[in-house]
Amino acid sequence: MCSDKHDHYLDEDIPIRKLILPYEKEKVDKKNHMFLKGPIPYPLLIKASKLPGKALHVFIILWFLYGMTKNKTINLKNSTLREFGIQRHAGYRALKVLEKVFLVSVIRCVGKNPQVTIHSNNRSRGES
Repeated sequence: MCSDKHDHYLDEDIPIRKLILPYEKEKVDKKNHMFLKGPIPYPLLIKASKLPGKALHVFIILWFLYGMTKNKTINLKNSTLREFGIQRHAGYRALKVLEKVFLVSVIRCVGKNPQVTIHSNNRSRGES
C-alpha cells in the first residue's frame, strides 16, 4: 500500500526554514528603523540624569514613545519596559522619582498600565 522508501527519514533530517510573509517583513523593518525623536530639552535631560536608579532610562523610553505617538500622555506597558531591559518594579520606582521632581505626572489604576504625561516645561510646582 504505502511506499517504504521514505520511512528511513527522520523529522529532524528535514530542513526547517521560517517563511516571512510580506506584512511580517514590514513589522521587522519598522522595528529596525525606529529611532529616538528629538530634540529632548536639555534642562529636562540634565534633571533626569541626576536622578537615581533607572529614572533616566524610563524618561528616555517615555520620550521615545512620545516621539512615536506625538502624544505627551502615554500608557507605559510592562512589555515596553522589558524590551528596554527594565524590570517592572524598577520602572515603577523610576516613575515615582520622575513624578517627585515634576518631570511627569502619573495616573495609576489597579490592574491597568500607568498613564504617564510628560511635562516639557522645566519649572517645578511652586516656582514662578
